[in-house]
Amino acid sequence: MKKTLVALIVLNACAVSNVFAAADANTWYGGAKMGWSHYFDASGNKDFNDNVSNATDFDFDKDNVSGGVFAGYQVLPWLAVEGGYDYLGNMGINGNNGVSGAKMKSQGLQLSLKASYGLTDSWDIYGRAGAMGYRAETSGAGRSDFETGVRPLAAVGTEYAFTKNWAGRLEYQWVSNVGNSNQIGISSDVSSVSAGIVYRFGQHDDAVLAPVVAPVAAAPEVKKFNLKSDVLFGFNSAELTPEGHAAISQLYSSPEMQAAKNSSTTVVGYSDRLGSENYNQQLSSQRAQAVVDALVAQGMPAQNVRAEGRGESDPVTGNSCDNNISKSQLIDCLAPDRRVVVEIAGEK
Repeated sequence: MKKTLVALIVLNACAVSNVFAAADANTWYGGAKMGWSHYFDASGNKDFNDNVSNATDFDFDKDNVSGGVFAGYQVLPWLAVEGGYDYLGNMGINGNNGVSGAKMKSQGLQLSLKASYGLTDSWDIYGRAGAMGYRAETSGAGRSDFETGVRPLAAVGTEYAFTKNWAGRLEYQWVSNVGNSNQIGISSDVSSVSAGIVYRFGQHDDAVLAPVVAPVAAAPEVKKFNLKSDVLFGFNSAELTPEGHAAISQLYSSPEMQAAKNSSTTVVGYSDRLGSENYNQQLSSQRAQAVVDALVAQGMPAQNVRAEGRGESDPVTGNSCDNNISKSQLIDCLAPDRRVVVEIAGEK
């Protein structure tokens, strides 16, 4: 009970923090782990096996190799849902009166909530709390019995991102009262310490967010974040894609945006020169408003941010794209012109 309470306190502390080392929101991750398990607080029923019915005391060999695989979905920058399979190893059982050679082994499927707290841009600590559906089996003297059940699970760990896709983790996990002594003769808590590797799917290129400090003649200083429209939206669409929502979440969680919550912010949309001038003006305005709505949904005060569409004005490509090339080549060439720029003027 005390261990469960500690785990819940850790999860609550993580929930109120900002996290930058975790995977991008709305993405999946998976991994594998290997380590060492430890059975403790074990108790035995003297009748757990006909061959040990005379045994009234047991000596347990408690340590063994453990491992598993896991997968998760990053719901928010600090919160994920994680599930997986764990092999918890086995425990040797030696009873008095000459009884020896029995063992208990266990494994299970688990599901938990994982909350993280960022220490640096690449390193975080986390806590997990959930449940494990286990299968425990005892065997000895040519006989085996098994039993299944569901038990609470808690874990704490740390994770370090080596790249945007790869991370390593070190974790301590505890599962309560695996096994039912009335059915298989043995019940035990099981803890494990493991090292694992994590691969994060669908992480966004750092180039999507390109902060540029543009000096102006008068204070305050303007900070600009250039967002690629081809990442945020489909072609000829003003509806944010899932990747676009994740990119806005990543931008909002950045230290620069967090420091500018009370600043005057303008979101400016641009289009390429394809299509009519009126259509491009309308599309750029709609895209800018979509980004504004997403930032407000993340938590930015609505009164501090506004949308502006500038259509095909101020092209980045200039005259570098020849109209005589194929349409698909021209669309690719004009991609830098399709952009949304977030301008932060300075604190109010």
